[in-house]
Amino acid sequence: MHSTISVFKKMFLEELWTFIKRNIFAIVLAVTVMVAVPWTIIFILPVAAIFILFLVVTWRLRKASKQMYEEAQRQAGSQQQTRNSWRRKTKEEGEVTVVQTEQTEQRVNDEVGEYVDFKEIKD
Repeated sequence: MHSTISVFKKMFLEELWTFIKRNIFAIVLAVTVMVAVPWTIIFILPVAAIFILFLVVTWRLRKASKQMYEEAQRQAGSQQQTRNSWRRKTKEEGEVTVVQTEQTEQRVNDEVGEYVDFKEIKD
């Protein structure tokens, strides 16, 4: 029984060696993949995650910017319509209107500071 196992091992090793000689590229590729996969997980996946995060953030910022721009356009359009409609209602062609502003309070108290008279001297 011992001899059959050793014969089987010998045949298996010979076939394995023959396979390796015929398919050296496949063996090198398999070993490379086995070595590279852990490095791929360590380095490539975080870089891919950062890239995807960058794309998502950029997309959200552009979407928010577009929404703010459209909102500003709507507000500007409604303000323009309000101004034009007010002008149409209050002023007919050939009609003159005088708008008086409210009197504002005096900002500086008269008791603050002093006035100085000066004379101009010619040299």
